[in-house]
Amino acid sequence: MLVFWFVITGFSRANQQDLVCKVPFSDFLLTMKDLALNQGISLETVASALSHTKYLASVIKLDRNQKAFRVSFKDFSDRAVNKYRLLNGKKNIKKNQILFNKVWKKYGIPPEVIVSFWAMETDYGVVQGNFHTLSALGTLANDCRRSEFFQSQYLAAIKLVENKTLDAEKSLGAWAGEFGQIQMMPLDIISFGVDGDGDGKVQLDKSHHDTILTAAELIASKGWAPRQPWFEEVTLMKGFPWHEAGLGRARSIWEWSKLGVTPRNGNFSDVDSELKTTLILPQGRKGPKFLAYPNFNIFMQWNDSFMYSTTAAYLANRLRGESRYRSRDPDDILSFGQMVKLQEILEALGYDVGKVDGILGAKTRQSVRKIQLKLGFPADSWPTDELLDLLESI
Repeated sequence: MLVFWFVITGFSRANQQDLVCKVPFSDFLLTMKDLALNQGISLETVASALSHTKYLASVIKLDRNQKAFRVSFKDFSDRAVNKYRLLNGKKNIKKNQILFNKVWKKYGIPPEVIVSFWAMETDYGVVQGNFHTLSALGTLANDCRRSEFFQSQYLAAIKLVENKTLDAEKSLGAWAGEFGQIQMMPLDIISFGVDGDGDGKVQLDKSHHDTILTAAELIASKGWAPRQPWFEEVTLMKGFPWHEAGLGRARSIWEWSKLGVTPRNGNFSDVDSELKTTLILPQGRKGPKFLAYPNFNIFMQWNDSFMYSTTAAYLANRLRGESRYRSRDPDDILSFGQMVKLQEILEALGYDVGKVDGILGAKTRQSVRKIQLKLGFPADSWPTDELLDLLESI
């Protein structure tokens, strides 16, 4: 199988004088032309790519107004893990079973994991984005906020035009330049793109075979432990010490067992009892409870949003045939205004919540845990109306 690779040269931090931003777009394109030609890309390809690259003001607006998840795990996962994705995910696994068997043999990656990302990113290729890829990348490369990153990606995209992976005129994707059925950036496509159907091209927007094998290559590169689990729903004994849960507090499976952590199906996966795992409570002690294995880190590397990663891992479980998680009517997430108020109070008390932005991020969760411990609340890192009311009264 053909794997495309290409190294963007002459574009390190050591020579940032080549970087240009906030200059007239036509001047920016001339600079990109020189850099592309210096990297050995043909004049014909460069001319075609630049002639179709237009400035998109809408991309800058979207970049400045990115919104983090402000919904609960229950609400988000109910929307993301829907009948369409479950039904068509299982169909895609069956349809491509021979290819998935090869992936399993080579990488030890289950089909459900690949199909989970495939679903979360584009609903199996149905929703790939409608932004002209070169224009989106060029616009962000011309902007000063992340110019180094996007200028390297734009040059890589021009190389992909030469490789016939992108069409200079017609290729469409996400507003931030991600392309294809698993939404990859150009440099990653160059490093990990695989021609799975043997047609001599990597067509991630059209070919299921290319998509599946490229996803496998990318996941393996992030350190996937072959034939190991990633996420398992568990039940906890009465009186469980909630402060032991959360990212950064890993314990061995044997230690969790001693604390009263039991798999929903009654038996832990067939893995070493000394393996370090993390207990995750995405919606507090009343919500679902999962034991995250080391392979869960790959979900976090794919998308560092805790909400996205836990939902993708849960979707993979459902595609494997597991039932919907158990939950005791968890407390809903605080409103935006309530979350801002909570962060302001915690910050005034000396806790680090990161930005006061109304988002329940990692630092806010950690601060909630600390104040819960101090006030005698169950320390599950999930802020409730009751906690906020008490803090407002102090």
